[in-house]
Amino acid sequence: MDYFSNDSVNEDERRNTAFQLVNALREVVSISRKLNQPISYEQTIDLVQDLNPEIYDSITGLLDRKNESDWVKFYKELADAQSTPENEVNPVDLIEKDLKDLDNVALNKGNKRFLKKRIRDYKNAIEYFQPRKISEHKILNRDTYLAERKDLKLKHKIYEREEFVDYKLDSDNVLRLRLLHPDNAENIIGADLIYEHLDTKSGQIRFLHMQYKTWNNKSLNFKAGSLSAQIEKMSKNLCQAGYCNNDKGKKSIKGYRLPYCCAFLRPTSKLQNSDSKMVSTGLHVPICEVKKIMETEKSLNKKNVKGRNVSYKIFDELFNARMIGSRWLTYEEHTNFYKERNLLDVDNIIRLHAQEIIA
Repeated sequence: MDYFSNDSVNEDERRNTAFQLVNALREVVSISRKLNQPISYEQTIDLVQDLNPEIYDSITGLLDRKNESDWVKFYKELADAQSTPENEVNPVDLIEKDLKDLDNVALNKGNKRFLKKRIRDYKNAIEYFQPRKISEHKILNRDTYLAERKDLKLKHKIYEREEFVDYKLDSDNVLRLRLLHPDNAENIIGADLIYEHLDTKSGQIRFLHMQYKTWNNKSLNFKAGSLSAQIEKMSKNLCQAGYCNNDKGKKSIKGYRLPYCCAFLRPTSKLQNSDSKMVSTGLHVPICEVKKIMETEKSLNKKNVKGRNVSYKIFDELFNARMIGSRWLTYEEHTNFYKERNLLDVDNIIRLHAQEIIA
């Protein structure tokens, strides 16, 4: 049993963690494909199915985007009222019967405006009850030849228990996705995204790390759960360790670019129930700025991050333009970074690790 289908874990917690994961994957595709507009949530959920069918089945149960219209609710109640222990009435059967009658009436009427609207409502209600269809046209296509390409000079696997999928990008680059999740559902504390540019020609890697957290009423209480501890961990392992410095170990930067900031907190919206619309705020708050806010505030909110965050509209573009993110690291530095800080331990987090392999 995976975390998302574990009934012993609060459903709201599982739903919000699922939404964090979907947002992280959506952002990965936006970064890798250099898109002006992010892909749809439905396309993102399709990609989850490609990475892990079991998790896909669980997540779609938590994140059913098909909102219940009044007509859906009406026919659900009507079917329930007409059902008996011996005979369960299907709401679709009731809708289809009324739709057939309405179609026959509409054929003989001149003014059909409201009739047509009701027909559309009924058809949409029927669509609600249909199983989610997996798109035949994936937003990303698998690259089945990567393992045979010696020119890429790929490193050995990063994680001991890793499985990954490689995808072709519009350029000659390849996107390698790893979806790692703990075996013990009780230990999961959030969703984490690591995105890396791996340049096979120079043998160097640069990265950014994002911690996704669900905020309630556009506020994140620093004392709630493990948030404070996670912020401290990111600050210690990335900021204080000097990964926001240039290759000379200095914060001063030669030439024009933003600081080598590679650690961000990414608040996401709270989903009230399974049919809530998936709409997420697009704030990316540098961990160093979060730390400053923690010194004087009890929580993070839209007001106190104003002027301190990078919006989703420019975040991906800045990273692809190499204006934010860590400095370039050698393969050896990259490997040691994870080993020395025990960041390969995935027992307490759901982690999406993406590498854009620059051919």
